[in-house]
Parts: sequence; structure tokens; C-alpha cells
Amino acid sequence: MQDTLLHPLSSSNLSNLLRLISSYGCEPRFLPRLAYLSLVCLVRQPFSWLESARFSRRIERQPIEQAPVFIIGHWRSGTTHLQNLMSQDPRFGRVTLLQAAMPHEFLSLPRAFISGMQKALPQTRLMDNVPVAADAPWEEEMALASCGRLSFYHVSFFPKHIERIFRTAVLFDGGDARLKTQWQCQYLHFLKKVQVAQPGRRLLLKNPANTARIGLLKQMFPGAQFIHIHRDPYKVFASTVHLYLKAQEAWGLHATDRDRVARHVLQAYRELMGAYFAQCDTLDEGELVEISFRDLQRDPMATLAGIYDQIGLAGFNAAAPHFQCYLNSQRGYRKNHLSLSAVEKRRIGNWWRESFERLGYAV
Repeated sequence: MQDTLLHPLSSSNLSNLLRLISSYGCEPRFLPRLAYLSLVCLVRQPFSWLESARFSRRIERQPIEQAPVFIIGHWRSGTTHLQNLMSQDPRFGRVTLLQAAMPHEFLSLPRAFISGMQKALPQTRLMDNVPVAADAPWEEEMALASCGRLSFYHVSFFPKHIERIFRTAVLFDGGDARLKTQWQCQYLHFLKKVQVAQPGRRLLLKNPANTARIGLLKQMFPGAQFIHIHRDPYKVFASTVHLYLKAQEAWGLHATDRDRVARHVLQAYRELMGAYFAQCDTLDEGELVEISFRDLQRDPMATLAGIYDQIGLAGFNAAAPHFQCYLNSQRGYRKNHLSLSAVEKRRIGNWWRESFERLGYAV
């Protein structure tokens, strides 16, 4: 029941939920989950309307005060660790789990509700041992799952359509230009709401799906800067398959299996990184910095100093004590240990050879 209660679609409006079901369907065994989601959406709808009536004009007038800094990189490449670390810099604003999970209501929520939500949350994320808290930094892609048809999160709910969702929502290769325009409007609206909640702060945003959206984000936010973090592709593959399976088990409205997920990850990684390589070359000096997860682990303070220096971010010395305090708190963190077969390693090496070479990893 907790997985359904905390299901990302539980904050959707009912019409959006029904549109998604109309597009992708729901298998009979998951109808109770869908019924519960529908009920929760229906109950929450009046609160969404009230917030819209109260804040819509203020949100519309709210500018994004400074072009955001985007943390990008394939899923399970270290984006969350980097986001959690850089968010310790008090000059940055960020999307929180509360905001991502309740995009239609978070400006109006009373403190008592927020406290209750915190008690309902699991101690760690589904796929790893990263702690979960209502005010923890989160990715805005989760909010988009409840706002429209284009969100990577939908692959976790409708795995039978995993390839279609990925190509449409991440690569914008669905053949309908109107959907991209809708995505831009929904994305900007949500970020304006976040800016209303955190005025005067430059937004630091982490979203792996944005790895393929650099060109569009530059159009939307002139002056935006990007931090790309990468990791050993073999570890990325194993961890991403684990992520998909855990999320689909907890939230799925279709059944799936590991073989199908593994095939998709092989294809999707190549497409995402191909889009990144094509677009990153269009960025000017000072707009992009690339780091490895390995370097961030080995010498985090030096790696952070390099990030600030290469893209011209001020304030590293002032933020350094905050970074060190967070790092000290993470010393007992335990990673998952996932293995791959020799056959899978050969396949990964063949499919992802360009990424191995361009990112500096041995096949």
C-alpha cells in the first residue's frame, strides 16, 4: 500500500491519469492499483484547483531569476550524489522531493501535512541506500510525470511501451511537435513555482533525461550551464537495470522482465549518449564541465573546486565548509553490489563502444 500511496502518479490530476491509461493501458492484475491511484487523484483535485486559483497569476509573472545550472548524465552515473553535494551551497535553489511529488499543491501545503508526509516516506530510495526526506533535493522529471504525457518516469508505470515512451519523452522523437511545446510550457511552469518558493536563488537542477535536451534547454534558458557526470558504463548498465526493475515492481501497471529491460537499457543508453555527444559540442567554453564519478569519490573537494572554476561559479570557498559537513555525514554509506555475466559485458562493450572511448573507459 505504501508504494501506491507514494506513487508518482498519485499527484496527477484525474484527466491526465485517464489520458495516460488511454494511451498505454493497464493490465487486469494491476487494476486495484489503478483504482487506488484514481481515488487519490480525485480526492486531491480540489486542492490543486485551489492552489491554481490562489497562485496562478503570481506564477505566471515569476521570472526564472538566473539561468539554471543543470546536472546531467545517464541514470545511475552519480547525478544524485553530485546534486546532494552541490545543493549544500546555500546560494542554490533546488527542487525538493515534496515539490516533485506534489507539483500541483506544494505552495499551499500546511506544515502539519508536510510533517505527516515525512513520516510516511520510506527510509531510503527504492533502488539504493540514499536516504529519503521531504526536503531532500530531487529531480523535476518526477513532477512532469503528473503534469502531462512527456516524462521519463512513465517507463516505470507502463513498461510494455518503454521504447515508445523513452523516444517520445526523452528524445522528443514522437512525431508530434505540439507535445514538445506542451512539455516546454509544463516544465517552465513548474520551475517558476519552485522559484516562487525559493526567491533570489539560482536553481540547481538534476535530471538525467535532460542529458538529451541540451539544445532545447539552451533555447529556453540562455546562459544555462551544464555539469555532466559519467561513470564506468558496466556499472551504469547493472545499476540501471536494477533501477528499472525496482521501480516497475513498485509502481508498474504492466508486468515486465529483466531481459526486456536489459535490451531497452542497451539501446536507450546509446541513444541518450549519442544525443549528448551531438549537442555538447555546440556549447561554448564555460557552459559545460565534465567530471567522472570516480574522481568525485576519490577527491570530492578538488572535483568541486574544478567545477566551480571551469564554468565560473563564484563562492566555492564560502560553500566549502557546507560541502565538507555533508561529506562527513556520508562516510557510512553502503553501495549496492551488482554483477554482470561475461555475455552481458561483451554486449555492452559492443553496443556502447563510442561512450567507452569518448569518456575514457576501457572496454
